[in-house]
Amino acid sequence: MPDNDAQRDLDPAAFGDWRKLLGWTVQPDVWLVTAEGHTVGWVERGVVGSARWVAVYEGYFLGDPATQEPILHDTPEQAAHTVMKAYLHQV
Repeated sequence: MPDNDAQRDLDPAAFGDWRKLLGWTVQPDVWLVTAEGHTVGWVERGVVGSARWVAVYEGYFLGDPATQEPILHDTPEQAAHTVMKAYLHQV
């Protein structure tokens, strides 16, 4: 992938300092979730037949362990929050 050319700062009240979404204007359906300057996961829209966002951490969709269904989010920020929870709790 080329270097990112889009950035969204995440709310420091919800995410702490130095949390960002990095992406590409040519691919608005994928955002990298970063913490302290390194990628901890990503969020993606439309990968499960829905226009909603999923959270990906360590290469896996985050979701219900019993059904294996990913959690669907309305915004990339909501999905990033799920990635950050997994990262902070190392699940």
